[in-house]
Amino acid sequence: MPFLDRRRFLSHAAAAAAVTSTSRLWAAEANPTLTIQPDKAVAHVPEDFTGLSYESSQLTHTGFFSAADSGLVPFFRTLGDSGVLRIGGNMSEFTRWSPTDPTDGAEDKGTEGPDAGKGSKRTFTLSPRSIQNLNGFLEATNWKVLYGLNLAGGTAESAAEEAACVASVCGPRLLALQFGNEPDLFKHSDDPKDRWKYPEFIAKWKTFEKAVRAKVPDVQLAGPDAAFKEDWVGDFAADTKGKVCLLTSHYYAEGPPTNPDMTIDRLLTDRTKFAANVLSAVEMAKKAGMPYRMSEGNSCYNAGKKGVSDTFAAALWAGDFMAQVAALGGTGINLHGGGNGLYTPIAGSPENGFLARPDYYGMLFVRPLIGATMLQSELNAQGMNLSAYAVQREGKVTVLAFNKSAKETTLKVQLQHGRMGKTAGIIRLTAPDIDATSGVLLGGSAVAADGSWKPVSDETTACNHDVLLLTLPAYSAAAASFA
Repeated sequence: MPFLDRRRFLSHAAAAAAVTSTSRLWAAEANPTLTIQPDKAVAHVPEDFTGLSYESSQLTHTGFFSAADSGLVPFFRTLGDSGVLRIGGNMSEFTRWSPTDPTDGAEDKGTEGPDAGKGSKRTFTLSPRSIQNLNGFLEATNWKVLYGLNLAGGTAESAAEEAACVASVCGPRLLALQFGNEPDLFKHSDDPKDRWKYPEFIAKWKTFEKAVRAKVPDVQLAGPDAAFKEDWVGDFAADTKGKVCLLTSHYYAEGPPTNPDMTIDRLLTDRTKFAANVLSAVEMAKKAGMPYRMSEGNSCYNAGKKGVSDTFAAALWAGDFMAQVAALGGTGINLHGGGNGLYTPIAGSPENGFLARPDYYGMLFVRPLIGATMLQSELNAQGMNLSAYAVQREGKVTVLAFNKSAKETTLKVQLQHGRMGKTAGIIRLTAPDIDATSGVLLGGSAVAADGSWKPVSDETTACNHDVLLLTLPAYSAAAASFA
């Protein structure tokens, strides 16, 4: 579906984005134009909108998410003063709960990468120590946790015991519990080609809900955490009305990685899947009068694609994707990762140190979204593969613009009813090339090994008669802020 056609579909959400491509534009009247209506709000972006997602198996390495792990904490804090850490993934269905801790007392600092779609022959044992260390990490970062329990291979009784521990230890830092990961992909053991049907899922979900409520009556629940069958979101909302606080599902822009058609160009241009999945889920949540969170996702499922998920293209995609979800009224996203996975935002380990990957830079670039109000705006892209958004917070307006084409352009930004200051500060997201796997800079600066980041560029540009001309080099993004 051409994106300019889809804009009609998105108009009711007032999402300010547009996509296509053309040659360099010199005449001011031919420039792409973003017209902002500062007196019309589209959506408010929650303070905990930013999120990361890890496999449940990571909790078996009790020294990874821990207050003692000072190396990982600042990477989370740099992304947001608050956020949501989601624990789940495919490996959640291979976990078991033990009410007693291992006797060795060792703090394992190993890592678990995202699952490549192969499942596991291992069983991962979680215990109270896993949860206590996790809570210490949450306190150090000021983040919350969206915690997944084993529905496919677990029992309601065991899930209730685990839930009771998580609720008791994490307290207000527990956003919600979820039962199952991607239940629309669950397979029957006697016939791997036969997937679970929704009635089967909701029946088992209700047995878990009953058991958990018996031990933790007031705990918050979320779901269905579906992979791609967005109709499950609507069905789940109807069947759990009054029982859940949040609707969730997943989104991967591409996949599988073995498909040669999964390319950088497709990642940056295709919007058909976004409309079919994310937009559909958000609309179902709105109809049900409930908030929606994209609880797991990234550029390419089955752990990502080399040459796509690990490149600067993923940074542009991640930032643009977050802004699109925010514009639709989604309450947050959780980009999946872990270990040294191709698409993981934060790579590394407590023992070897951590590194910000391209996804991380895209997430950091759109930090002005957090806690801000998205403004109604209209983008005339003039054929460019371009998207742009406007947000306002504490009197400051920030325009987030993404040039996803090989041509430089200049975006003309104008206010319909309002006054710009005399100058705007510019922060740019750049890399040596669109397929670069290193050398990504934000504000002329890289994220340091200790997780800190501070822009070193002090670029400004004049605003004339409430018009800002924002130069956008090929394959780059820029944030322009003015009072």
